[in-house]
Amino acid sequence: MLSMLGAVFILLATVGGFGQLRCALRQRPRELLDWLAVVRLLQSEMNYGLLTLPRLCALAAAQNNGVVGRFWQTLAQELETQTAQALPEIWQRFLVEQKGGWHLLAADLQVLMELGQGLGASGLNNQQRLLGLTERRLQNLADEAAAQCARLTRLLGGLGWCSGLLLICLWL
Repeated sequence: MLSMLGAVFILLATVGGFGQLRCALRQRPRELLDWLAVVRLLQSEMNYGLLTLPRLCALAAAQNNGVVGRFWQTLAQELETQTAQALPEIWQRFLVEQKGGWHLLAADLQVLMELGQGLGASGLNNQQRLLGLTERRLQNLADEAAAQCARLTRLLGGLGWCSGLLLICLWL
């Protein structure tokens, strides 16, 4: 009876452990979609809202929860005390500081770095082009991440069950 209970615990532990990996894997597509929503918000507000950069960042933070919203909230607070010319340095520093809390890859962060370098640096037409390009790149990355996530979550689910059953066989 105790060996059966132990086998159940082993199986639950391996399935649960791989389940945690599956949850972490699902975060990247969500974060990319959050960034995509912010880029779309920036596009529409630059055309119609004509808000200052700190207010625009605060609006982006209000539209997003989680790590993307915290990034924009921190950026808005920092821009209240700094000038808009310091945006690329502040942006890069915040991306590096908050990188550990995200599930983004290096290619994703590169797109975000390029966005920060061009945001607020040139005229409205150039910024609209930058935001359009960033939107397309983020959409491609989000689609790729969603496909990869679907493929790998099925694999991790199967690995959880198989590794649990293998451990039970080795134990018994």
